[in-house]
Amino acid sequence: AIFFLADKDLHDKLKNKKEAMKHEYPDIVQKFVLYMGAGMTIRNSFQKIALDYERESKENGIFRPAYEELLYACRELQSGVSEGVVYEHFGRRIGLQEYVRLGTLLQQNVKKGNAAIIDRLRDEAEKALEERMQSSRRLGEEAATKLLFPMVMMLLVVMLLIMVPAFS
Repeated sequence: AIFFLADKDLHDKLKNKKEAMKHEYPDIVQKFVLYMGAGMTIRNSFQKIALDYERESKENGIFRPAYEELLYACRELQSGVSEGVVYEHFGRRIGLQEYVRLGTLLQQNVKKGNAAIIDRLRDEAEKALEERMQSSRRLGEEAATKLLFPMVMMLLVVMLLIMVPAFS
C-alpha cells in the first residue's frame, strides 16, 4: 500500500505542476507580445522573460515550473544550440499542447520568418486568456461542489440547535 500511495503522491505533484504551467501560459504569451511589440527579437524576448524570472525568484524565492523551463531553454541558447531546436525542445519538454503550439510558432518564425508573428501571438494570448477564464470557472464550480457536504452538515447542526429547545 505504501508503494502505491507514494506513487499517487508523485502523480499528484505532476498534476499540480501541469496545472501551474497551464496557469502561467497566458502570462508568458502576453510578455512575448509586449516585448516583441516593443521591437525585441524572439531570442531577446525569450531571454528577457527568463532572466526577469531568475532575478525575481532569487529575490522572492518563488518557483514557477514554466518559467524554469524557459530558463533552461535560455541556457540552451547561451550554450550554442540553434534557436529553432531550442524552441522545439521547450515545447516538447513541457508536453502541454499550449506550449508545443508556442514552440512550433516560434520555431516556424525562426525558420521561415513571418511578419505577422505579433498578430499570431496576440491571437494566441487571447485564446490562452479565454482558456484560463474557463479553467477558473470550472475550478469555482468544483469548489462549490466540494463545499456542499460541509454546508449540509452545518445546516443539520443549526436545525438540531433549534429543534432540541423547541421540543424540550
